[in-house]
Amino acid sequence: MNGSQWAWKTLESLNVDTIFGIPGGAILPLVDAMAEEGKALSFIVTRHEAAAVHAADGYARAGGKPGVVLVTSGPGGTNVLTGLSTAMADSVPMVVLIGQVPISLIGTDAFQEADLFTMTMSVVKHSWRVTEANAVAEILEEAMYFASHGRPGPVVVEFPKDVQLAEVTAIRHWQPPEDVPASVRPLDWARARSLMRFAKRPVIYLGGGVTASNTAELARGLAEKVDTPVVSTLMGLGVMPHEHPLFLGMLGMHGTWTANHAIQDADLILALGARFDDRVTGRVDQFAPKAKIIHVEVDAAEIDKIVHSDLPIQGDLREVLPKLLKIAPKVRHPAWKKVLSGWRREHPLRYPLTPSWLSAPQALEIIADHLSADDVVVTEVGQHQMWAALYIPRSLPRRFVTSGGLGTMGYGFPAAMGAKLARPHSRVCLIAGDGSIQMNLQEFATLAQYRMAVWVIIFNNSGHGMVRQWQDLFHGERRHGELLENPDFVKLAAAFQIPGFSVNTAEALNEALATMKAIDGPVVLEVLVPQDDHVYPMVPSGQPLSMVIEE
Repeated sequence: MNGSQWAWKTLESLNVDTIFGIPGGAILPLVDAMAEEGKALSFIVTRHEAAAVHAADGYARAGGKPGVVLVTSGPGGTNVLTGLSTAMADSVPMVVLIGQVPISLIGTDAFQEADLFTMTMSVVKHSWRVTEANAVAEILEEAMYFASHGRPGPVVVEFPKDVQLAEVTAIRHWQPPEDVPASVRPLDWARARSLMRFAKRPVIYLGGGVTASNTAELARGLAEKVDTPVVSTLMGLGVMPHEHPLFLGMLGMHGTWTANHAIQDADLILALGARFDDRVTGRVDQFAPKAKIIHVEVDAAEIDKIVHSDLPIQGDLREVLPKLLKIAPKVRHPAWKKVLSGWRREHPLRYPLTPSWLSAPQALEIIADHLSADDVVVTEVGQHQMWAALYIPRSLPRRFVTSGGLGTMGYGFPAAMGAKLARPHSRVCLIAGDGSIQMNLQEFATLAQYRMAVWVIIFNNSGHGMVRQWQDLFHGERRHGELLENPDFVKLAAAFQIPGFSVNTAEALNEALATMKAIDGPVVLEVLVPQDDHVYPMVPSGQPLSMVIEE
């Protein structure tokens, strides 16, 4: 067997079943071998490499196992850089196979040559260049391990064409290292128990690491045992059921009033799998000024990077949370919960309600009524993303998929296709803006070709709504570059034989959603919303979390 054939044999042994990508000259031996050796694999050919890597990202987030991408050399590889950055920012496991010119031509400016091994290093956990066919199995086994162990993330394997064709004469396998136990001293467990025992106003702050480690049930159990209110980052939505009495909602720039003020008034914060990014903390020197902080994080580089922790616990949540749950005291906080209940009554989410037009929050509440707990909500990036996080409640992990750290417009459409392939029996609902959907508009062809049953719901406010909001609030209402002349999205869908609807009233939206439920395949729904609506609550950039603008 040659290097390409062994690549697919190895990946199938690692339970890979779906590949996203686009064929090209430098990767054709791998594509040819897939036809022979990878018959059990589904090869999803997108229309752009950027979409392929976002689709693999959505597949990984919704399904919980690494996405795999195949692209060719040169522009094929450079086109995945944004997607790699997106996955790296949100700790998404992914293996990207990139073709390369033969080893003898590397460095000669050959046709479609680019030094992708070097280019990708800053946006991945690790990069490999395969230089001999005998190392194919060893490198792919190592790549799959590193993508999903420790803090998950994307990795790249650059695969020269001559190595793909070379004969494998001796197979080398990779042995994973022994797991390193969490670096927690017995005294630290005692301190953690003491801090939880004597806290009067504790808050548990959940991040995407809880989802990535599949420890949502343990996190919920800990919150219930210590009777502690819970806030979530955008990446952590769904870990704590929205309807749970301890859940206060999302915190941060567009978090709820109660979640943000709970953090600011807390005397103890237990941060699980979170990294204290700027959209969560607001002004760092005024973040949680009254609180002691216990920070549990698998990546040592994130501890004390932004916010000082009084008790750092570096380790995998799968190992740390069972021990925390075991040593945690069973305590109750009736006075603190009474204060928070009062805040929730006094500061609910609110938006203008008028019979003359349909606002985005109202539309999202209607859409939420047509979804079940198991349905997967995927978003693009912009105002609609924040509205969806606030108004479409999620009760299970991996049911809210979005680009958080990098905020990549164009992410959601292909990610929704990947999520559908990861969860074929769940409804997948994409919430997109008219600006961001057009970043990967060509993927309507992919959606149509594979007949993926995705609801593509486009909130059309004729422009880049979040840019418009910031211009209105912080740049003297000087709008420039935010207005878009959009296509007729329903006619565009029809060009791909995809049914479509356009609505601007609550009644029409309910009727359209009821009809969509009976359609076995993709469908497009355009929701016309006002240009001037802004997302609230909002904490202005650089302000403390207590400075919440409610409307």
